[in-house]
Amino acid sequence: MEPKKPAYFDLETVSFLRETLEDAWASLRPGQRENMSRSLLAERILKSAAQGERDRERLLDAALMENAA
Repeated sequence: MEPKKPAYFDLETVSFLRETLEDAWASLRPGQRENMSRSLLAERILKSAAQGERDRERLLDAALMENAA
């Protein structure tokens, strides 16, 4: 079994993912921010992006899926 290759993102995609992270963070209420880290949001966005997702709304959904409460 071959080891999994790390995802590669070009500069344009990195910029897009960074903007998506900022949008996700901005959409959280102050109480949610206390229980969430930007790192976790970024991890969720990167995981979806590594699987090929490039739709901003779906990336936001992936980042925020556990914060709907």
